[in-house]
Amino acid sequence: MNTLWEKDDEEGAGNEGGGMMRWLLTYADLITLLLAFFIILYAMSRNQEVKFAMVSQALAQQFDSKSVVGSSPGPSIINGLSGTHAELASMNHLQNELQQAIAAKGLANQVSVGSNGRGVEVSLNASLLFPPGSARISLQAQALLETLGQALKTVPNDIEVAGYTDSTPIRTVQYPSNWQLSAARAANVVYVLAHVPGIMPQRLSIAAFGRYHPVASNQTAQGRQQNRRVNILVLYSQVAQVAIGNGP
Repeated sequence: MNTLWEKDDEEGAGNEGGGMMRWLLTYADLITLLLAFFIILYAMSRNQEVKFAMVSQALAQQFDSKSVVGSSPGPSIINGLSGTHAELASMNHLQNELQQAIAAKGLANQVSVGSNGRGVEVSLNASLLFPPGSARISLQAQALLETLGQALKTVPNDIEVAGYTDSTPIRTVQYPSNWQLSAARAANVVYVLAHVPGIMPQRLSIAAFGRYHPVASNQTAQGRQQNRRVNILVLYSQVAQVAIGNGP
């Protein structure tokens, strides 16, 4: 027969066991929250890595590739940035080669070469490549793209080809909208570049913007002509990790 004191001891033991279980649950919740916190930190660091690379590349270009950012002889604290200086040098060389090839063909007024935060960009007027309302590349345009391809194959970077149109509506059986026309034009340029010896097809991708993102007013014939274009963008490696997903 249990005494009153024995009952109190049993009840106390039960309370102590419940307290122990509650402590374990609290500890498990804390570990779960810490795990989620570090996952968020990791995701943010990957995004900041790309932003830092783009800033360092812009600074190096501004100071004629003499910036100390990203050119340390030691290992980079951010994975993949130790080769930024070498990549900038090769991309600057590529830009010069492209400009020389275009000037040699007397097309400086129809083709422009420049660089931005994403890479080196060649912008070709659509009238140089296609008949109006068509995505069929002429033989002369194909020869030009093959010439550009000889320079593009000198770097290993990914290449994005983007098609643009003006705001004039198009509605044909083959191209129901400007989206389809800009996509077909970009795809046909990629097809030509993919057949240039030395350019691996996995480096290539397409984008279609239709009448959106104009560079001039669509209210004038001259502006509409400028908006009809195909851009060939050679991406910086850090940008390609996000844009195409070819990073580590």
